[in-house]
Amino acid sequence: MGYLLLHSGQLSAKRLLKRVAECNGADKPGSAASRDVVIRWGNTAGDDRVASYTLNPRQAIENAANRTRMLRILKLNGVYAPSLAQEWTNEFVRDVLLDSGRRVKMERWYQVPLFDLQPLALFRADNKDVWLERGVAHAHSRFREVAFDEDVYATRAVRLAIRSLRALGLDFGLVSIGITARDRTICMNVTPTPVLHGQMLGLFADALQAFITRDSAEERNDQGMEANSPRFRMGADLEFMLRSSRGKLLLASKYLPRRGRVGCDDLSINRDGKRFPIAELRPDPAETPEGLMANIWETMGEAFGLIKSRSAQWLAGSMPLSRYSLGGHLHYSDLPFSSRLVKALDTYLGFPVMMIEATDTAMKRRPQYGFLGDIRFKSHGGFEYRTPASWIVSPEVAAAVIALGYLVGVHYRELRTDLFVRPKKQRQFYRAEKSELQSEFQAVWREIEKTATYRRYREELRVIPEMVQQGIDWNEAVDIRTAWGLSRQDIQGRSGPVPNGTRRKGRDLITR
Repeated sequence: MGYLLLHSGQLSAKRLLKRVAECNGADKPGSAASRDVVIRWGNTAGDDRVASYTLNPRQAIENAANRTRMLRILKLNGVYAPSLAQEWTNEFVRDVLLDSGRRVKMERWYQVPLFDLQPLALFRADNKDVWLERGVAHAHSRFREVAFDEDVYATRAVRLAIRSLRALGLDFGLVSIGITARDRTICMNVTPTPVLHGQMLGLFADALQAFITRDSAEERNDQGMEANSPRFRMGADLEFMLRSSRGKLLLASKYLPRRGRVGCDDLSINRDGKRFPIAELRPDPAETPEGLMANIWETMGEAFGLIKSRSAQWLAGSMPLSRYSLGGHLHYSDLPFSSRLVKALDTYLGFPVMMIEATDTAMKRRPQYGFLGDIRFKSHGGFEYRTPASWIVSPEVAAAVIALGYLVGVHYRELRTDLFVRPKKQRQFYRAEKSELQSEFQAVWREIEKTATYRRYREELRVIPEMVQQGIDWNEAVDIRTAWGLSRQDIQGRSGPVPNGTRRKGRDLITR
């Protein structure tokens, strides 16, 4: 196994090769062997399938090569970007034309270099006269390095940079972000071949070296983890809402505390910091799907004890009440983060879950919420995957999603398809065009079935292909207390996917 930097003679690529001895260079893909990892530095020659894995695959580079195409893909993924009609000239740009036709003033600029979908540093410029496109990639003297968490704008810039890079299917590059005078964060440009010298060269060289070291170790370890010896933990943030018998929203903060294993999401009505509409379960993490499922049962019991109103309906899914989008966020700890892992999560977890979501509300929720590659790094060192909607619509669906999330964590190095590097498939995902994605789902599920973990969790997982094959969506109008058997409080200690004797009833409740 080797590492090949495929370039087109750029000075930056040659400088990088001098700094990373374990990486070989070539300008033709024929040098790559079947077990090699190829790092494309702007070179789109050849087929990605000749290597075991490719960073910045050919399609992703083509997505970013044409500015009009790039802006369309960013907007498809819900990323604010300049108007397609914007003229870029060799002049200092003071403002930017948005889709509405309004020109908006830019207050500050950021450059975010990323490798393996991870930010390497953050550079900020406050001068409103910044030379865009070619100039912004060269004008390093105008930028100073700042902390990732310097302020809310820095945090937003880093998040949008990661989102923009993933939207294009890229694994590394330089993203330029602007903050407008009206407090909007805009992706100005993405380049997969940044100019490397000085500090920028050092950042990318160190990142490439770290990638090779980690990837080589994982390859030597028999392609990662064995299915029967998990080495990571999973947790979750699971959102639901309360509705009165008259169909009115009930505030979660009326019954629940802000913090704890059962509490309220941080979103407040009118940002008043007082009225919180969304309830949230935060089960303790576990090393197995069975353990996490047991912990969810415990938090369900806690919620049942805290929410005294028995007439209040509990609703989950994508958007069971208008204006409020819900998420079923999976947390991963002690699992090395990588762009390869995020791509696998999108294709083998986010995609199958979308195929069983309620179609109408899935379309309304995205791409503002639950977009492809929606991840956030956590203070404990792990990260959360935020693309799926709230999958606690029934214990059967919950058990399937947990098992699938675990399977992807174990086998992501084997699961090599990146379905959403193609803009057409992104569009179909966001529009929930399930019939058009049927063949892709079948191909993805066949790959899932080949893993050792699938054989272990076949019973839990089968609800997903059954629902897809029958064209069934989950039902967001059902009170999840009924689906979970919460009409009584004797649920302590349950760990199975559904209460005894209610399997068929639970299956009926998730359909519509």
